[in-house]
Amino acid sequence: MLFKKRAAATVVGLDLGSYSIKMVEMDHSGKSPVLVNYGITELVPEAIKNGHVVERPAVIEAIGVLFDTCQLANRQVNVALSGADVIIKTIQTDRMSLEELQKAISWEAEQHVPFPLAEISYDFQVLDPEGTTPQMNILLVAAKRDLIEEKLSLFEEAGCDVMLIDVDTFALLNALETNYEAPEGGCHCIVHFGNEGTHLSLVKKGLPILTRNLPVGGRNLVQKIQEQLGISEDEAYMALLGNTEGKADGKTPPDITPFLGTLLDDIAIGVNRAAAFLESTEESGNIEKIFLSGGCTNILNLDHYFKDKVGIATQIANPLAKVAYKPALFQVETAEKVAPTLMLALGLGLRLPE
Repeated sequence: MLFKKRAAATVVGLDLGSYSIKMVEMDHSGKSPVLVNYGITELVPEAIKNGHVVERPAVIEAIGVLFDTCQLANRQVNVALSGADVIIKTIQTDRMSLEELQKAISWEAEQHVPFPLAEISYDFQVLDPEGTTPQMNILLVAAKRDLIEEKLSLFEEAGCDVMLIDVDTFALLNALETNYEAPEGGCHCIVHFGNEGTHLSLVKKGLPILTRNLPVGGRNLVQKIQEQLGISEDEAYMALLGNTEGKADGKTPPDITPFLGTLLDDIAIGVNRAAAFLESTEESGNIEKIFLSGGCTNILNLDHYFKDKVGIATQIANPLAKVAYKPALFQVETAEKVAPTLMLALGLGLRLPE
């Protein structure tokens, strides 16, 4: 969590992806948060690349369209940082007091973050404050300041008031652990499919122990569908998104399952390497279940294909499994179908900054 200020009773979580913008509005006025509004709007191609805004006017216009379409007056938003300019690492250092660590952490950050210290904002958390061993474990989170400033200025120009800038890993973890019990011994693995890339994180007892950004996403699969079927990019995306419907515009969508290896093979390798990392540690256990989220989860039986690839229990995440919502929001499409796409936005909307 890199930036925060006092919030209103309702919070808007806004996921700024490279293919689309996802927005949720959560009402925190009761005992438990309630989803009262959501919306999704597509972006022009390559408006956002590698987490950075390329076509600024187009993105600002899309944000405005989304708020207007949802008739949303509240423009206080929680947003997330993602991509190569965000670093999350678990590091070890000599055990010391919090006061001593606050003085030493800048040196530790300089050793472990591949950017000049003057160019980053960072935060940390001691993972074993009650430990008695000579070494202590610290979760270090850092992001380039120009990425933070870019996000703040973008949303300010779009007429939004940023309440909190989080990191995608923690927002996804928040959505997962709000809805699913953490395993006793092992870990959960989150695989969040984006258009440009896929975010993988291993989580244990409410904290990430390993994160990876894999350079393969929905766009790679779309390009493969285009090449193999000789169709346009728009038609390929429709084939991808319409695969669960059986029919689209009166036509049966093409079977894209022969091309899923383009998306899943490299991600499966990433998961297997993460599992090997766990085996090399003494206390982390194993991956007990994989949760899939993001736009590609609309692919029919994706969880079964992924389980076959990695040999680990896999399911499509439902970040609304234990979160209340207005039933009227899902009269066209079911909550179970839409929710995995909203995973990151919901994780942001569930946070109520102090």
